[in-house]
Amino acid sequence: MEKNPILEFIERLPFFREFSEEEKSKLVTTSGIFEKFKNGETIISEGDGGSALFVVLTGSIKITKTSSAGVKEGHISLQEPEEITIAELKPGSIFGEISLISNRPRNTSAQANSSQVVVMKITQEIIERFNLVIQKKFQAQLIVILVERLDDMNTKYIKLKASLAKD
Repeated sequence: MEKNPILEFIERLPFFREFSEEEKSKLVTTSGIFEKFKNGETIISEGDGGSALFVVLTGSIKITKTSSAGVKEGHISLQEPEEITIAELKPGSIFGEISLISNRPRNTSAQANSSQVVVMKITQEIIERFNLVIQKKFQAQLIVILVERLDDMNTKYIKLKASLAKD
């Protein structure tokens, strides 16, 4: 019997390393978990509510954040906010985890950046359908992602601070 190509793909992703074959199979056969987007289509919007994380299966995704530099809270600016690209995600990348964990509005936007993008949308509701052992695996992997991103941001901050000190 031939293996599901999506199952083969996610088996290679570090996020799913701790999940058993059966657990991964159950996840990829969950109804409504896959979504397709065309180039330029919005996947998530900054400020929107959201309780899902996404795994990029095909294509690329542009992550952007709106800049309102120099505007104090409670004040307005006559300048148009600038959309800044902060990341380009490829297959295997995961995004949307902060809103899933915190139940806060999305802090970035994501747009399809290639002719066809397919993502696996894993909602809090889907995670809660699984037993506690699988839920704990999701939680542990989300912590790993957050720690990796924090390390990356710290490294970028130090490089930026060092380059500004030279000027």
